[in-house]
Amino acid sequence: MEQQFNASLSYEAYEQKGYLNEDFRFFHIKSSESADIPYHYHDFHKLILVLSGDAKYMIEGLEYELKPFDFVLVNRHCIHRPVWNQEKTDSEYDRMILYLKDEFLLKYDLLDSFKAATEKKSSVVRFSGSISSKLYDAFKKIESDINSQDQIYKGSLRLRIDLLNALISFNEACITEANCFDTSARYNRKVIEIIDYISDNLSGDLAIDRLADHFYMSKYHMMRLFKNETGYSIHRYISEKRILLARDYIGAGMPATSACLECGFRDYSSFSRAFKNQLGILPSDIKF
Repeated sequence: MEQQFNASLSYEAYEQKGYLNEDFRFFHIKSSESADIPYHYHDFHKLILVLSGDAKYMIEGLEYELKPFDFVLVNRHCIHRPVWNQEKTDSEYDRMILYLKDEFLLKYDLLDSFKAATEKKSSVVRFSGSISSKLYDAFKKIESDINSQDQIYKGSLRLRIDLLNALISFNEACITEANCFDTSARYNRKVIEIIDYISDNLSGDLAIDRLADHFYMSKYHMMRLFKNETGYSIHRYISEKRILLARDYIGAGMPATSACLECGFRDYSSFSRAFKNQLGILPSDIKF
């Protein structure tokens, strides 16, 4: 059984993956059974407050064992997968989730926590009891606002104000509290090195043979290891990262042909076909 609240005006159902048309959505979800959710990515940022349950999160080759009152930051376009096993515990996997549109966070300059997660290579934050309690109360206030926004004066505006206050407090805590980012994630060092190399060289030659030579590995071992740790083949991972980057470039005003070359594609027809297959639209359909 899942209990859920949605902060968007359309009150659409919670989804594990996809796009976000509103500035934000809020969900409070309690899962009493285990689930097998595949690796995926979002076009938006995700902030999760874990309340209870035996759960872990895999994000871009890193595996985190979660504790109550951990905050999980999932940057847009990051490959991730949650796992929980309710057979090991009597408690439900209980969490509050915020979907946050990139443009919304940019508008209010509230991307500091997500930037810090990238810089520190950690997606889980743990605060002291007093800070966690304050932020939990802020999340509960958002939930309360959602339940009452249609009954009180300027309910939607109150919701937005309380959401912004919660995000300000969270971002402030992330940049002022020393050692709040968890560094105990399990990972394979070689896979993380490959991911970092791919991210830094999306415009270059990322052929499998070249990667294997660079990392002094058998290409078959490298491909098998990468798939086991990330859930993605190296080829699919590279292609999807390149397409997402190209979409951002085009959305910012870069000609599609230039974005094609900047993101490592040498043939526009193959680029256009991959773009359509992944995003469901052609590069020329993007408006800016």
